[in-house]
Amino acid sequence: MFLDPDPLRAYAEALAELAPGQRVLAAVVTHAAPGVGPLPPPERDLTRTPGTVAAGVAGAILSPNLPGGERLVRLLLGRAAGGAPDSLAARCRQACEGTSDLLLVVTDARLLLFEPLDGGHFVDRADQHDKPASARLRPLWETPVSTVRSARVGRYRLNWSRLTVGFGDGSWVAFASLLYMGRGKARRIAAALCG
Repeated sequence: MFLDPDPLRAYAEALAELAPGQRVLAAVVTHAAPGVGPLPPPERDLTRTPGTVAAGVAGAILSPNLPGGERLVRLLLGRAAGGAPDSLAARCRQACEGTSDLLLVVTDARLLLFEPLDGGHFVDRADQHDKPASARLRPLWETPVSTVRSARVGRYRLNWSRLTVGFGDGSWVAFASLLYMGRGKARRIAAALCG
């Protein structure tokens, strides 16, 4: 039994079954970064009107495009994704809804996102390796690696280790986890995506 196991070792058999013929380059357990996802298109025409600087600053903070509860989230945590409502980042954020832990996997062909079902990412037990892949990982989302334009690791507000993945359509999505994904693990994912 290992605490905080390497996801490549803990899920080696399941990943070989779920990504046949592909070489797994890196894997990390993470969470979708807290914050507001891609913003919906404005419902009304936002034309310039004369006003004061204070009104302009207040309008930027309390954006009319955001539903009530999201205003405070955006103020405290910022944005966790950007792009059009039908972008790769928006589809990734939608796939993450309702899950807490995520397994982000980079293969030589695809960027994959799974939901770990068995706790093998926290405590790796040998008896779990015999379970079928469908009992260990639930596929959530995937995209070809060729759609990834950039990957960078940095600090953003309350996220000390935040992995931001940019896509060719101009959208981006962020992942962060204080418990599972430190800067070193995030940098391995970024290197696998950009290398």
